[in-house]
Amino acid sequence: MTRPPRLFRWVVIPAVAAVALAASILTASARAPLAVQGAQAAVAPAAVAPATGAPETATQKANREAAGKAPRGPWAYSGASGYTNYLGGGVGRSPEQPIKFPHPVHVNTLKLNCVYCHFSAFKSPDPGMPAVGTCLGCHQLVAGDRPEIKKIAEYAAKKAPIPWVRVHKVPEYVHFPHMRHVNAGVTCQSCHGQINNMPQVFQYASLNMGWCVSCHVNGYSPADGIRAAGYVPDSTALAAPRKKATYDCSNCHY
Repeated sequence: MTRPPRLFRWVVIPAVAAVALAASILTASARAPLAVQGAQAAVAPAAVAPATGAPETATQKANREAAGKAPRGPWAYSGASGYTNYLGGGVGRSPEQPIKFPHPVHVNTLKLNCVYCHFSAFKSPDPGMPAVGTCLGCHQLVAGDRPEIKKIAEYAAKKAPIPWVRVHKVPEYVHFPHMRHVNAGVTCQSCHGQINNMPQVFQYASLNMGWCVSCHVNGYSPADGIRAAGYVPDSTALAAPRKKATYDCSNCHY
């Protein structure tokens, strides 16, 4: 049997494979929006609308405000790069919470450390959200007559958790271990912005893959982290080298 000429093997065969791959991608991209629309049509009513006669919850309000605002892209990376776009706008998203918690008062005025409420940020992948007991640990004695504190007391009486509405979200196939970043000295404000100055928390950063990788590649500057928190770095922070991290795929996708 005659072997095909070398030019055929090295040019024509890869070209045919590339055309086939492009056709597959275009077909998938054409179907993706229809699939997403179908899934949203099936799920959205239950997630967005309250039951007849029932008051709308904070979560339902956030979902209603977000519905239909996300630009749909054909690429998987589009979803990963702006996952919170599918929850309502990505950067700047600021859903109303069931309890109007004033970070500026608690952090700037009362000088509470972040981990007092987000208790597992330095020891767990998830930072933890404040429990009813954490709030009432102070507010059984302080400002108990205020409307927001009365709401917390109602959750305690029902033995129910506070249904905080999630603001920041990465895809399920991405792992972000808070404890590794916190223990490496990364300030909370480097990723979340100056939450200590936010009357209502909003998403500060894109959380996309390029944003994460740029820090791993270029390195984290302790001085920049302190500036992000709103403080002036001292000589030790200014002299500290950038902390670089590996950017192997399995670092985040495992």
